[in-house]
Amino acid sequence: MTQRVLFRGAALAASLVVALPLAACSTSGAGQSDGDGTTIKVLVSSGHQQFNPVWDKLPEFTAETGITVQLDQVATTDIEGAFQRDVTVGACTYDNVELLDGALAGAAPKMADLAPYLTKSGSSAEELFGAQVGWTKGAMEFDGKVAYYPFYSGAKGVAYREDLFTDDKNKADFRAKYGYDIPTPPTTPDQIVDLAEFFTNRGTKYGIVFSGQGDSGETTLADVIFRHGVNGYQADDDNALWGPSNTANQAKVVESARWLIDLINKGYAPREVTSMATGEATSFYTAGNAAMIYDHIYLPWAQFSAQEVVSKIGKTGSFEPPSFVEGAGGITFYWGRGIPECSKNKDASWTFMQWVMSEENQKLALTKGQGVYVPTDQNLLAWSVEQGVVPQGVADAVSNNKPYKVTTATGRMRQKINIPLVDRLYQGNLTPEEYAKQSGEAIQKEAVDSGLVQ
Repeated sequence: MTQRVLFRGAALAASLVVALPLAACSTSGAGQSDGDGTTIKVLVSSGHQQFNPVWDKLPEFTAETGITVQLDQVATTDIEGAFQRDVTVGACTYDNVELLDGALAGAAPKMADLAPYLTKSGSSAEELFGAQVGWTKGAMEFDGKVAYYPFYSGAKGVAYREDLFTDDKNKADFRAKYGYDIPTPPTTPDQIVDLAEFFTNRGTKYGIVFSGQGDSGETTLADVIFRHGVNGYQADDDNALWGPSNTANQAKVVESARWLIDLINKGYAPREVTSMATGEATSFYTAGNAAMIYDHIYLPWAQFSAQEVVSKIGKTGSFEPPSFVEGAGGITFYWGRGIPECSKNKDASWTFMQWVMSEENQKLALTKGQGVYVPTDQNLLAWSVEQGVVPQGVADAVSNNKPYKVTTATGRMRQKINIPLVDRLYQGNLTPEEYAKQSGEAIQKEAVDSGLVQ
C-alpha cells in the first residue's frame, strides 16, 4: 500500500497555520470593485446539502461585497443538462457552476481559464494544485487551462469491526493459521482474502460485503481494475483501455473480476451482493453480518458511530484497499467549480468562488451540513479525519487515487454499457473472461459511434 500522506497530531496543527491559496485572498480583493450592485446566478447540486449552512450566509456575503447571489439548486442528474442547455441556446445565465466528474470534459471548452484569476489574487495554478491531493491537476486542467477549481471527492474504502480485529483469541488463531498477525491495515490483496476467509462464520456470517449492483457495484469493480494499474475506460487516444486496441489490459480486467467473484463463490461474501448497492451493503454490515465492508464508506460513516450500531457491532475502523500493483491507486469521484467563459460577471463570480472555497466555509460544510463532504484540499482533508468526519481509509484513498481520462462519451460507457455487464458478471451470467472481452468491445464501439476514434 502506498504511504499515508495525511498530517497527524502536532504536524496537522502546524500545517493548518499555512494559508490556503484561495482562502488567503480576502473577498475584498480581486473583483471587489466590480461587485457592487452585481447579481450573479450560481448553479449547484441540490444534493449537496453539506453546503446549506454556507448558503445561509449568503446575505453576509452580499453585505460585504455588494454581490447578490441567485442560487439555482437542481438535482445531480440534471445539473449537466441544465448548464449545457443554457449555454447552447445562448442564454448564458449562469456565472458560476459546479459539475461532477463525468460532465467536466464536455463543459470544459465553455469554461474560462482560472489561472489569470489565481494570479490576480496573489496565487497561481501551481499553488492551487500543490495544496490539493495529487490527481486534481490531471482532472481539472483541460487543453492547458485551469477549467475548474477542485473541491469535493470520494473514494472506495474498507471499514472493519475493531472488536473482531483486536480480539486476543482471533489474533492468536489468525497467526496460527496464516503465519502472520492480523494486519491492520492489510498491505496486499491476498491479506484481504485471508481476513475474509478467517472471519467467515467466526463472529459474523461473512468476512466481507461489498456493493454488487448498479452504479456502486460498477465502481467496486472499477476500483479493483484501477488498483491493477488500468486507470479509466479510455486511453490517451480515446480507444477503450481494455478493448481491441489494448488487449494487453484484458488480463488485468479478468484478474480484477475474478478476485471479486471468488469472494462470493468461496463463500466469504454473500451471494446477495448482486442486489446490494451501498445502502443495502451498509445495512448488512451494521446488522453484524460481515467483518468488513468494501464500499463508499464515507457516505454512512456517521451511521457507523451511532450508539445503536456501536452497541451491536462495536467501533468501526477503516483503511484504504491495498493495490495489486505498486504505486497504483483506486478510482476517484469528484466535483469542480467553474466560471463560464460567456459570463459577463467573471470578476464577481471569482469573488464568490474565493468566498465559498474559503477554509472557514469549507469547515462549516464539513461540520454543520447534512451528509458527507470529502474535501480535496490536503490540509482540510487531514483536519476532517482529525474531527472524525471522514474515515482515515477514505482520506488515504483520495490522496493516493489516480485521475483518468474523461470524455464526452465516458458517462455513456459507464452507465449504458458497463453497469449492465457488471450486473451480469456478479449474477454469474458472465465469466470474468466474457466480461473483459464484451465490455472492452462495447466501450470501443461507443468511442467510435461518438466520433472520438475512427
